[in-house]
Amino acid sequence: MDDLSFEIGKNIRKYRKLKGLTLEKLAEVLETETNYLGQCERGERRFSLDKLVDLIEYFGITANDIIPASGKGNGRSREKSVYLREINELLGPCTDNQLAVILNMLKESVPFLKE
Repeated sequence: MDDLSFEIGKNIRKYRKLKGLTLEKLAEVLETETNYLGQCERGERRFSLDKLVDLIEYFGITANDIIPASGKGNGRSREKSVYLREINELLGPCTDNQLAVILNMLKESVPFLKE
């Protein structure tokens, strides 16, 4: 098992759970074996390029959402302070109500990102 396969599998599992899908249901959607999909999610096997493309299209995400940018498993190519500064710039012009909605979205989303 290599770090990249593990991180890709972990990200696929995150999006599968966000959609409320079982391993069996996603395997059915992808027309693949449940065992293969489970091995890929655990990082024991690599997803084929075709299956990765199918997953990206099905979840409505980009390759960047699944494949870590650095290839070293942590997906970070910039410092945390740079991300926080950029987030602050984006949120600066928001109204109080908009910020409250965004905060609620973050509270619901962040736990899934940490898995």
